[in-house]
Amino acid sequence: MAHPVAVTTPRARKTTTPRDSRPDEAAQRARELIEADVNARVEAVRQVVAATNDADDAERRWKDASAAHERAWRAAIDAGWSEKDLRATGARAPGQTSRPRRARSAGTRSSTGAVSASSEE
Repeated sequence: MAHPVAVTTPRARKTTTPRDSRPDEAAQRARELIEADVNARVEAVRQVVAATNDADDAERRWKDASAAHERAWRAAIDAGWSEKDLRATGARAPGQTSRPRRARSAGTRSSTGAVSASSEE
């Protein structure tokens, strides 16, 4: 009976025997590597579609809320409120994304209430 011959590969410096290489095991390892890559790619698609659905839902809710805001604003106007008076209550007019900022004055107030010249002049 012949004994297996040890083979040393220069790159790996690993000694293997012909019995160490089993085609079915190598094929299984290859399948696992490929499946892991496919699973990661499929998971990425699942996450993209879930995020897209969330964004679509948020957009629908925003559109519904904007339409309700417009209707409520119009109802307040129809009830006799002026736009100026509504804004004075803190209500934001439809279509405005945020409150307008006040323009900075030439002077600034200190904690004591005194007005000092602005350094921006």
